[in-house]
Amino acid sequence: MAWYPRRARYFATVDEAAEIEQGDILWGVPSLRASHPAVADRFLPHGEMPNAEDLDPPPLSEVLRGLRVESDAVMVMPHTCDFHGPEKGRTHRDRLVARIVGLARSGVEHADLLRSGEGYGHTFLVPFWGDPANSARDTFANFRQMTTVDASYLSRKRRLARLSAPALIALRRRLANFFTDYAPSPIELAEADQRGGLIREARTLVPVERLRSALGDEQTNELLRRLFDPRARTS
Repeated sequence: MAWYPRRARYFATVDEAAEIEQGDILWGVPSLRASHPAVADRFLPHGEMPNAEDLDPPPLSEVLRGLRVESDAVMVMPHTCDFHGPEKGRTHRDRLVARIVGLARSGVEHADLLRSGEGYGHTFLVPFWGDPANSARDTFANFRQMTTVDASYLSRKRRLARLSAPALIALRRRLANFFTDYAPSPIELAEADQRGGLIREARTLVPVERLRSALGDEQTNELLRRLFDPRARTS
């Protein structure tokens, strides 16, 4: 099963007045990385990074010396319901974004493996929104480099692109796989999207027969095995 939609179907047209949604790509949003000051503030021979467990926590006053600010474009990570203005967006100002990195300059050794989705599970392929067919300008969202920023950074005026519905389903599938080592089927995610989320559905008991009618016998049996069989594989 392919991880990503065709390049020609990756992005959707979006009006500037439209609210920010999951998967939107923006510029002018910082990505932060907190290196240990002992590493960030010292010349080190190539390949001789100290063992992470050998470094003691620095004083809080020294943490800023290891802070690095990246200026690449970012992608909005959480489901839109977590920050939608009329709902939860009024209760908090935290917005989680992932840094978007140019594939050519990333140091990724096997670019085609990343493009296929069969490797580099911490990534989500993002063709360059200005020219999706040009693979030389491919980028990817790096799930290992997420940052919480204030809501004011996510301005609709600085939105560069919006994912299409198929690409958004692919993003959710990659996120699920990254955080849980399980990739739901696109059909399962699309159904959850149409129903307003599986969490809401789960507030009442769902008969197994209903699962079988929605997912089929094979997927239902696999789901039950994963949930209730202690001998089932967890990796």
